[in-house]
Amino acid sequence: MIQAVIFNLESTLLDPGGRGLIQGIRDIFRWKGVQVTEEQASHGRGLPIRDHIANVLALSEVRKKWLDCFGTHPGRTDIEHIYLELVPVLRSLIQGAEPTFGIDKALNELQDRRIQSGATASCPMEMLGNVFTPAQSPYALDCTVAPCEVSQGRPYPWMIYEIAHRLQVFPLSDIVKVGDTAADMQEGRNAGVWTIGVLNHSEGALTTSQATSRESDDRVAEERRRQSVYGLKRAGAHIVMNSVADLPRILREIEMLQHTGGYPSYTKQVKTALMPPS
Repeated sequence: MIQAVIFNLESTLLDPGGRGLIQGIRDIFRWKGVQVTEEQASHGRGLPIRDHIANVLALSEVRKKWLDCFGTHPGRTDIEHIYLELVPVLRSLIQGAEPTFGIDKALNELQDRRIQSGATASCPMEMLGNVFTPAQSPYALDCTVAPCEVSQGRPYPWMIYEIAHRLQVFPLSDIVKVGDTAADMQEGRNAGVWTIGVLNHSEGALTTSQATSRESDDRVAEERRRQSVYGLKRAGAHIVMNSVADLPRILREIEMLQHTGGYPSYTKQVKTALMPPS
């Protein structure tokens, strides 16, 4: 039986698809004179924030633009400068974010079934202290862990292990990880837990422009959905669901698999973040 569900805090519960984070990264790069696309700014999403920035800077096109603008390749000092400029953006985003669609239904289900809830994060803990606590939300989580509390964040499994330890949940095959990034899927599979991808796309995010016809919008939406499902599955998702609201049904499916001998396989391979040279 499922004993605990662990979410991605920022982009699964608070900022669906990480759209606010991506826009913040694009804005900071633009202020520095380097234009990055939405796809480029999304590269490495779900990793600890410094690693995410490092992955964006490691892209060949971004490195070339940086070299053209500054005369040198980006290094660790540049990562830190971008991170420090991004901190107030992230803090404002997190503190002002509304919980994503369906989280009330999902957390009520967990509470009714006495399944514990937790979240792993990519942001520092000082930004997350008042998020999903009884003082701020009727949907309080039982445990939240940030990368600074363990040796390394996603895709390593240490945050999940820390939550399992704090909540006293064992075996790990009774834990479900829910997230919307490849790093979440790798984190869950590396920890040996059930790993669920969530699409979390809204209609607004799927519309290419106001002038585009509805038929064209539907094709764009379906193609994006197929690409998202493929990406999450390729990264290790056991199951992909449309939104967090689908979680109660997915948990029942996993428990049926458990009853028939289903078990989340363990993978030893851990993919690490790319770091530009200093």
